[in-house]
Amino acid sequence: MSLHSQAPLAFEFRRYLSNPSCPRCGNTLVAAEASEFLSDGHIRHSWACESCGHDFQTAVTLAESVELPTPA
Repeated sequence: MSLHSQAPLAFEFRRYLSNPSCPRCGNTLVAAEASEFLSDGHIRHSWACESCGHDFQTAVTLAESVELPTPA
């Protein structure tokens, strides 16, 4: 398996919610085989295409949380 993407969070978030396509055959996947929290907000999703058997991974890096001011 190889890491398929290191794109910004906004791109990965849209891609994650719209279900990724297999980079080999283009088949749309519905759910990751596994998801792993690595560290510092990095999450890796492992995918396996049912059509062609290709395994690949996507990565998401969550932005640091920002404290919003409380309304007065």
